[in-house]
Amino acid sequence: MTDMSALYYKDPYMKEFDARVISCTQGKKGYEIVLSDTAFYPEGGGQPADHGFLNDVKVTDVHEKNDVIIHYCEKTIEPGTPVHGVIDWERRFDLMQNHSGEHILSGIIHRTFGYDNVGFHMGDVITIDFNGPLTWEQLKECERKANEVIQKNEEIIFTYPDEEERKTLEYRSKKELSGTVRICEIPSADICACCGTHVRRTGEIGLIKALSLEKHKNGVRCEMVSGMRAVHYMEEVFDNNREISFALSAPLRETSAYLKRLLEEQSALQRKIHDMTAGLLKQRLEQKEISHVQIDILENVDKLSMRNYCNDLLAKTDNGTAAVFVKDSGRYNYLVISKDTDLRPVSKQINAALNGKGGGNSEMIQGSVSCEEGQILSCMQSLLGKEAQS
Repeated sequence: MTDMSALYYKDPYMKEFDARVISCTQGKKGYEIVLSDTAFYPEGGGQPADHGFLNDVKVTDVHEKNDVIIHYCEKTIEPGTPVHGVIDWERRFDLMQNHSGEHILSGIIHRTFGYDNVGFHMGDVITIDFNGPLTWEQLKECERKANEVIQKNEEIIFTYPDEEERKTLEYRSKKELSGTVRICEIPSADICACCGTHVRRTGEIGLIKALSLEKHKNGVRCEMVSGMRAVHYMEEVFDNNREISFALSAPLRETSAYLKRLLEEQSALQRKIHDMTAGLLKQRLEQKEISHVQIDILENVDKLSMRNYCNDLLAKTDNGTAAVFVKDSGRYNYLVISKDTDLRPVSKQINAALNGKGGGNSEMIQGSVSCEEGQILSCMQSLLGKEAQS
């Protein structure tokens, strides 16, 4: 594991430090600088690297290679130069809050269900993969217990047990470990091998919020946030819900019920409109004479009604072709069905002549065109025969 003498382990709250440049070489990601000591945390254990400055030179990434911590910088710094390092503390503390929050939630799920954290990534949200099934209600209960641990403001304890001590210690770890192993313990939630940076006490995390849960491989994937990131997330959710509340004239805590009722009313209205449309199209169909090719141009007809009407229109032909065009936001959606004509070349011709796009197979084509109404009938009569009726 990482050298435990690094400054970020001695004091994870260290925001500034002084050191000397040991080496500086140019690499693919910028200048690679090695220091005599550092408080910059290198990417590892699922936690992103620190950012900040060495003197006036920006540090964009930090990695450990062969037990050497490399600082990727935008400019060169000569070996032997004294440097004053400044950590981007807002970023670091955010990562500390979220890493510590992940430990609490993962530990509680492990203690409650016996599942292991088999995948962990810290991005805009924290993703955790568990190797067993969970329901949303179960996750919410674990979230509640995790926030109770925050309320207890427990000290987060770090120890370095030797190999013999570790044999009797039950701790979470994704792999077999040797050498110096750092154990992170949150007494009522978790005990885990970890090389990341953490807050001193759980109260500094402030809040843990589970965001989503989905099936993943043989288990589940959970998304969560902690600390000020969770506070900002909840502020955004509250503001959005407040706007919905105003739009629905609903109490803030009842928007879901109001929205559900609105969607049910909308669905009933759509069914009513569909039934009325079907009745009007039936009357329209009854007025048409039997023809080998039938073409119709409509407005304000949904896609299901359009398809049903086109099938009915085809039945009005003597085993010929039916085409329906429906005006929608300045364009015309089209559907053509035929019993005796290969429609694949017709699709290309319609699209070329009427500025359209679409396709299909030999028996059915669909798409949309951008043209004037009069151009549609002229084009279709040219393609399907002068006897085509509208």
